[in-house]
Amino acid sequence: KQPFVLSSMVDRVVAMLNYFLVQLVGPKMGALKVSDFEKYFFRPRELVIQIVEIYLHLAGEEEFCAAVPRDGRSFSPRLFGQARRVLNKLDKFDLAVELSRFEDRLQEYLDVQRERDLAEREAPDEFKDPLTDEIMADPVQLPSSGNVLDRSTIERHLLSDSTDPFNRSPLTIDMVVSQSDLKARIAEWSRKVGIKKE
Repeated sequence: KQPFVLSSMVDRVVAMLNYFLVQLVGPKMGALKVSDFEKYFFRPRELVIQIVEIYLHLAGEEEFCAAVPRDGRSFSPRLFGQARRVLNKLDKFDLAVELSRFEDRLQEYLDVQRERDLAEREAPDEFKDPLTDEIMADPVQLPSSGNVLDRSTIERHLLSDSTDPFNRSPLTIDMVVSQSDLKARIAEWSRKVGIKKE
């Protein structure tokens, strides 16, 4: 479980799961056309079951639960209801019940995300990551460009490109400089405006 819930990976894992689940159970699920399911080993029913099992396997991880509603591209509160309907059609009632429990657990994280979204609109620019426009949790400064962004953002970037995204200078994670004063100011502001930690 651990690699999938690292700050540098969890948002990508969640985005992928949410996207595939939407394609398989969402409003456009009928648009998936494959001429020969067996030739391409395309088994959408099995995929839905496997994807739901992945959600449930990671459901005990706080980082994972917090990341699910953060996915602005594919997540919607209706997503798991659509998945439950498909599971019920496949006679996977136990899985549908477990998914419903996971959905109930996610409600708290969804409420926190809504609060964050509202607060982020009013947050000072210096508290926002310049690449994601989200409030930073662990701000770090890049040594060559001097830009400050969230540690998780630069960690994700460095997975595929070992350069500063602002000036293309070589960069490794051990070169970034923590900004503890800024982190403390962000934490204080978050507390004042009532943003709960994820």
